[in-house]
Amino acid sequence: MPRDSHAPPPRPDRFALYVHIPFCARKCPWCAFISHELTDPREADDLVTRLLAEAEAYAAMGPWAGASVHSLYIGGGTPSLLAPAQVVRLLAGLRERFSFTGDAECTIELNPGTLRPGLLDAWAGGGINRVSLAVQTLGERTLARLGRIHTADQARESWRRLRNHGRFRVNVDLMYGIEAEDAVAEWARTVGEVVRRRPDHVSAYSLIVEPGTPFAAIEAAGGQVRLDEQRELEQMECARDAFAAAGFEHYEVSNWARPGMRCRHNLSYWDGGSYLSLGPAAHSYDASRRRRFWNFAGMREWMAAVARRGTGVGGEETLTARQFIEERIMLALRMVAGGRENELRELAGAAGFIWPERELTELARAGLIHRAGGALRCTSAGLVLVDEIQARIAVALERAR
Repeated sequence: MPRDSHAPPPRPDRFALYVHIPFCARKCPWCAFISHELTDPREADDLVTRLLAEAEAYAAMGPWAGASVHSLYIGGGTPSLLAPAQVVRLLAGLRERFSFTGDAECTIELNPGTLRPGLLDAWAGGGINRVSLAVQTLGERTLARLGRIHTADQARESWRRLRNHGRFRVNVDLMYGIEAEDAVAEWARTVGEVVRRRPDHVSAYSLIVEPGTPFAAIEAAGGQVRLDEQRELEQMECARDAFAAAGFEHYEVSNWARPGMRCRHNLSYWDGGSYLSLGPAAHSYDASRRRRFWNFAGMREWMAAVARRGTGVGGEETLTARQFIEERIMLALRMVAGGRENELRELAGAAGFIWPERELTELARAGLIHRAGGALRCTSAGLVLVDEIQARIAVALERAR
């Protein structure tokens, strides 16, 4: 499949490493990630201890033993709640246990309301070279609607400090599709300011109302938290056009990058490479065995498992032939460049499936996919409906008889 020339293709001697920090200053009403409010700093110390114990166990196991980390991503939750000394201990401990490539991309997430003195120096000293700034929006109405702890001015100040520090590439996380007063115009102002501030990378995701969240309860009671489809489409088109005009490359449904600045960590997921994840609720994938496994979600349960046997694994599965080919098609179609159709067809055939030629022809006639030069990709109209397209293709896959 088409890949970024600046990121290495999947290789058995390299993997992506993810570390989950399950702490927040306050839980956002839309968030379904496994996290909780941090009230005792000692809990963060205990987390780092267990994370390093889990890393120690995996460092002695295949396929991670002897392989190198080409991408590290510390996410959450809010990793920037860790004190500088805790971050230093975590980063040093990971490098003691795993080999890192010389050009490893090392990212940490930052909530603008949690940037304390000494934190950026600690990150840079530990090898962090990329920061994902959780701006979400620069509109105060929408920030309030999202329950964020930071203001737009705090986001601007955090951005300024990151740039002045000079050691980090900066990704900006944005969110749209939120019902708020003057939402479309407010989004346009946010996008315009983001473009002027020239980040290296932008991720812009539509609000998804997950079951069990406060936003889901509001909808269940008849309230509205999401924009209607037409206004959300206007926001999507606004972002797409503005980022393209500013020289960003739209390379995945929700991601834009300046030349050479694609997110290597995400590419490792989309290209089907191996990734190892540490911490509660973390999910991992061993590409050599097509094995997916995940940790216990509860903090106490995960910590007890790590103390007892070294890892916090709570479940696992080996992908079936259907799961594997459906996943490869899904990931290919999320990439703007798409995937090589012959490779996908061969994978399907090797798994005993008939390539859904009729369905693909219908999707092409409808202007939703494009088949040319050996590539299978979504059109601009198709990227808006990529989940529906993936589902239609999955249903059309048939077992060879």
